[in-house]
Formats: sequence, structure tokens, C-alpha cells
Amino acid sequence: MRFAFLVSQALGYQIPDLFRTDASFVEFERATKLLVENGFEGIELNLNVGDDRMLSRIGKTIEDSGLKLAAVGTGLLYAVNKLSFTDPDHNKRSEAVSKVKKLIGFAAQHQAVVIIGLIRGTTALESNDEARRTLQDCLNQCDDEAEHLDGKIALEAINRYETKSLNTADIVAQFINDSELSATGMLLDTFHMNIEEKSIEASVRTHHDQIVHFHIADSNRWPPGYGHLNIRKQIELLAELGYGAWVSAETLPKPSSPEAIVATAKYLSENGLKRA
Repeated sequence: MRFAFLVSQALGYQIPDLFRTDASFVEFERATKLLVENGFEGIELNLNVGDDRMLSRIGKTIEDSGLKLAAVGTGLLYAVNKLSFTDPDHNKRSEAVSKVKKLIGFAAQHQAVVIIGLIRGTTALESNDEARRTLQDCLNQCDDEAEHLDGKIALEAINRYETKSLNTADIVAQFINDSELSATGMLLDTFHMNIEEKSIEASVRTHHDQIVHFHIADSNRWPPGYGHLNIRKQIELLAELGYGAWVSAETLPKPSSPEAIVATAKYLSENGLKRA
């Protein structure tokens, strides 16, 4: 497995105006340098960029740093653009699918996964058949695009305080199977799992063959070592099960953005967690 770290407008290494100004690119390059210096092989981004020239510039900056793009998050499309796959407005759903497809194309060029988190919406699917249908329709469109481009989508299990649906590994796995998604796997996150799962390790063991991306953060969403989770045990279990994809830190920028990178790298090194 390989280790990455999130750089975004909010979580991970925080750059509030990321990719909106030239100064933010300078800060982005500083972040990539710090990741390389601390032994990370990859970087994860959260994007709502649709301009090809900007995406090309982002990709070249990553390539020049020596890092690999591990994953592309879509959360800003929901948080900033107010787009979701369960919006009652067909035009807004279509716009959401179009923007995600653009990111799928960018990610596929770099052999990275695209994360479907809150862009799916926060509606309770169990009590809303229409929302479930529209979500499946949008995901199938994105799944077809990913399959066509030899890409991969990661559907994330997110805790109940952030969304009313797809909260646990069991439910996400069943939804993927029921929807017959062929290019879509599961993203599990230790922070969310600590809230929702009876046992993080048991859920990982049960669903390891569907996991295509894995997030680490401690129980308080600080870097590993600042809370009570046994991140070492969970990563070792992934290795034992033959997981060969990315493990990416999605933490709060605490104690600060640079310190979050250094603290995560130190935890991984001190616990003997190396690339498999």
C-alpha cells in the first residue's frame, strides 16, 4: 500500500483559496515539498475545478513534485456549488454528474480514484424511493464514465451526523451491489467508522475486497496519535488482507497544517508502517 495526505480548502493541509490565486499555487508547491520531505508518495485533492487548463496545471505541479495523485474528492461541489445527486431539480443533478465526469477524466489520467461523498446528498434513502432512484441513476452514469476511462470511483461511508444515508460499510456495500456498479468500490474512513461501526477491524475484514481507498484520522479527526484509535492495527490489518491501494490521511489541520503532515509521517514511521 502507499500513503498520501489530503491538501484542500478545509481539511488536511489547508489552503483556503486553493487554485483560485497564483499565491495559492505557491503554497500548494510548499505543501507538496513538505509531503515529499516526510516520505509521502501521494497527494489527495478536493476539487471543484472544471477548466482543462487549470486541471493540467494542477496535474503538472503534482508530477513535477514527484508525488502521485491518489484521489480526487468532490465535496466542494456540494459544499460550495450546492450540487447533489439527489437534488429534486433535474438540471442540478445533470450539472453535478457533468462536473463529476470531468473530475473522473482528470483522475483517470493519473490512475487516481474519484471520491463520492456528500455530493450524493444527505437525504434518508430508506424513506425516499425517488432520492434512491436518482442517486442510483447519477452514480450509474458516473460509473459508466469511469469504466470507459479505466477509472475508479470510491463511494464513502459517512457518519450519521453529516448525512442520513449510506452511513456504514454494510449499507454502502449493499448499495453498490444493488446498483450493479462495476467501476465503483468503497471508501472507508477511520473517523467515520469510529462513530458508526461496532468494530472497525471487523468491518474492514468483511468488506476488504470492495475497499478501493482508505482514509485515516484519529477519533477526534486530528492526525494519528492524537486520539484513541489504534490506526497501526487497522493499517496492519489492511496489509494482512492484501490491500494494495492508497491509505490517505484526511485530518483536521491540527495542530497546524504543516504539523499535521509531520505528525502523521512520524506516527507511520514510529509504528513501522511502510509501503507494502
